[in-house]
Parts: sequence; C-alpha cells; structure tokens
Amino acid sequence: MDTTLVTEMEAAFRSEVHLAGQDLGTLEWAVQDRLRSWGQGLLQRLVDHASQQESSEPFPCPCGGQFHVQGYRPRQIQTLFGAVMIHRAYFRCCRCGTGRIPYDQASGLGPSQISPGLARACSLVAVDGSFASTAQKVEALTGQRVSPKTVERVAEQVGAAALAQQEAAWNQFQQTREPPMEEQTPARLYIAVDGTTVHEQEGWHESKVAAESWEDPRKNRQVRYVGRFSDSESFGQQVWAQACRWGFRTAPEVVYLGDGAGWIRTLQHQWFSRATFIIDWYHASEHVWDCGKVLCGEGTEATKQWVKRKLDLLWAGQTRPLLLELDDQVRRHRGAKQTALSSLHRYIADHEDQMQYDQFRARGYTIGSGAVEGACKHLVGRRLKQSGMIWSRKGSSAILALRIAWLNREWEALWKSKPLQFIRAA
Repeated sequence: MDTTLVTEMEAAFRSEVHLAGQDLGTLEWAVQDRLRSWGQGLLQRLVDHASQQESSEPFPCPCGGQFHVQGYRPRQIQTLFGAVMIHRAYFRCCRCGTGRIPYDQASGLGPSQISPGLARACSLVAVDGSFASTAQKVEALTGQRVSPKTVERVAEQVGAAALAQQEAAWNQFQQTREPPMEEQTPARLYIAVDGTTVHEQEGWHESKVAAESWEDPRKNRQVRYVGRFSDSESFGQQVWAQACRWGFRTAPEVVYLGDGAGWIRTLQHQWFSRATFIIDWYHASEHVWDCGKVLCGEGTEATKQWVKRKLDLLWAGQTRPLLLELDDQVRRHRGAKQTALSSLHRYIADHEDQMQYDQFRARGYTIGSGAVEGACKHLVGRRLKQSGMIWSRKGSSAILALRIAWLNREWEALWKSKPLQFIRAA
C-alpha cells in the first residue's frame, strides 16, 4: 500500500486512537466505521466514472431493429458501504419499442434495490438463520439496514438460481447422454439417502435428502449433499448425477445407506445396483426401540434390557437367532404388542441381507450410526424446520438449494453466474 496514503489515513484516525487507547476492539470498530464512510464516497465516484464511460452506441435488437440511447435513468442502490446513485443509459428499440438498460445486466444488479455485494452477505447469513435474524446480523456486521422482507426476496431469488445450477448436470446428461465429469477418485464412496418433512402452506411435505461422502487423499472426510422436494424418480436422477461427479462410476467400492423404505430400495436398484446396500444402524435401532417401548413401556428398565439383547444380536449379525426370538414372542402376545413384534420381525426379515453388520464392520464399512438422519437434520432441519416456520414450495425449494450451494462449496461459482440477473431474466 502507498505509504503516503497510509500516513494520511493514520492522521485521520488520531482522535479515534486517543479515545480508544489500548482497546483494540473499540479501535477496530472505529476504523471500520470510518472506512465504510470513505468507501461509500469512493464507490460513488467509481460508479459515476463507469457511467460516464458507458457506451451510447446503438446495438441490434433480436427483432431486427436497433437499440438507441434515450437518456439516462437514476437508480439508488444500497451497498455494503451505504447508498449510491447510479445513472444508467436507457436504450429503446426503434422497431419493437423494447427498453433495455445494459448497465444493470453487466453489473449483476437484480430487481431489488441492493447491490450484489450486500445481496451476497444477506444470502450467506440466511443460509443458517431466519430472515428476521439475518437482517439483524447483517446490520450488526455491515452497518446496513435491510428489511427481513428484502432478505427473504433476495435469498429466494439467489436460491432459485442455485437450484437451476444444481439441475444443470442432469439436463446436460439428458442432452448429451454423457455423465458429469468426475471430480474425485475415492477408493470408497458412501451414498446415504433419507427423507424428512417440512411444514409448507399446504401441509407437511417430504424433502428427500442424500449425503455423498468419501475420504480425500489427506484422510479428511468430504461430504456433498442433494436435497429435493420431488418424486423419487427425479431425486434419484439428481443423486446419480452428483455421485458421478464424486467418482461413483470408477470407485472400487460404493456403499449405499438407507432405512429400507420402498422408494429408497427402488432408487438403489435403479441407479446404484452395484453398491453394497446397508440398512443404516440408526434406523434399525430405532425400529427395535419402538417395538421395545410398546412391549415393555416407555423408559422402563425392562425396555432397556429387551432392546439391548436384540441390538446385541443385530450388531453381531445374528439375524437368524433374532428372528427366532421375535417369532416366539409374536406367538406369546396379542393386540398391540403382537402387532409391534410382527412389524419388527417383518422389517428384519425383509432386510436381512442388508443387516449383516458383523460382515460390514469387518470390511471397514461405516454402518450409519445416524449418518443419514444427521444429513436430514443438518441440511433440512436446521434451516427449514425452525420454530413456527411455514413455507411456500417456491421458498422452501430455493432456500434448500441455497443451503446446498454453501455446504457443497459451490458458493463462488454461484455468485460468478450473477444470480440476481438470472432471476430477472426468468
């Protein structure tokens, strides 16, 4: 940095240094406030300069006519540094009458009166928190006041652009019949699938979730997510397309984890037939506990002992002895207890091959222990199932896509695509 400029800036902060003393935190905020004020002035000048340099030359219209400049239109935009006024050239086609402002498209501006930088800050905070809390945090961090409604509108616009990007890989495959290019080559790829419900305006609806994970060369666990409010066929296509990016087609081992629901089994058979299918331990345990509570009561010592016995057998891969015990108990009970025992017996019998946990552990496989359920809570529950939240389908889909873009490390690519402009074009 230019030493003369630094010296001049230091002189401007003498009063702040005197007031703050050795309190570094106070000095930091004072510097930030002053820099924000300077930044606003500098940004205004740079914007003015860009406007002056903007071409006023005619350009062709798709209708066959030509766009000609008709003057300049002001627009006030709230930025990370405060409000700036932008004067943009307005063009109109002499043939069809269509109007266009090229500056807005080139600069990434959208329909809202906030800059891409401030929109990015709002969207990032909204990945985890409600729109109201996001507005408060953005003001605390940047000094810029943005209403919760504006945060909601911007976050959903950007989320819709993220959703379109997430669909691009599958759309490209449909056109070219070429799977997405591999970006990873793991020795073992895990694909964990589950569903969770979200409260929408028409009631509770299921979001399907997949977590695809592997170890990188440094032995760090990497996870990428897929989340959709869609039918299982469409969801399966998206999971497959993403899995291809993470090495599904060439990975020596692929492990598929789920709870055994019909659509999850169908998805595995249709898209991941070569994978080793494991019933996630969390869900298997949950079924045993549900039965135990009906049989011996909620929170009783008898329930704990009954469940422990059954889980010990299951953990050891002793499904045959476990089924014999359950079969014997089914004959000795009636009513709700018999129904619960029969249900558990049927669940284990139907998934016996996917419950050989002793063999899976011997091969070094992760058997779940909540990995699938954790994906639902981490991806969907933490953001979309907060207290009192009721979503529109458009809103829930957009915010889920926004959260996936952040968690999947696709944030930079999303903003390079000028997502506010994408919404405007749509």
